[in-house]
Amino acid sequence: MRIIPAFFVILLLCSACSSYSPINQEMQTKLQGSWQSTNSPVCEANFHTITFNNKTLEISYDEQGFISETEARKTFVYTILSTEKNLIRVQLENETRLDKKGNPVVWHLKPLRNDKYCWGRDDWPDLSCTASRYKCTVSN
Repeated sequence: MRIIPAFFVILLLCSACSSYSPINQEMQTKLQGSWQSTNSPVCEANFHTITFNNKTLEISYDEQGFISETEARKTFVYTILSTEKNLIRVQLENETRLDKKGNPVVWHLKPLRNDKYCWGRDDWPDLSCTASRYKCTVSN
């Protein structure tokens, strides 16, 4: 008879875990919002917006974001794999790019300041980074 109450306690604990976000509030505050490739306070054409949803990070482009010259998407959903002090390790759902070992790429989202970030990868040197993205405000 005691097994049933214990089962419900475990079930409640597990349901609480499913809504837990692995990203701390400071990191979320830094990264949530609109971004672009030019360092301008007002968002220009094809800016993107970062949001967090439990264990995923979503990037939505005003127009389209490009994975390659031939593959583009409007929305990118990344599974959050882990966090460190200055980066978030994520993997893009339906990732088509492969690392040197033939595995789907694992990305590092690196906040550089409150208004700037870049991307790295597991298979790149620690200090390697893509071109920076800059926080911007969407004008009406």
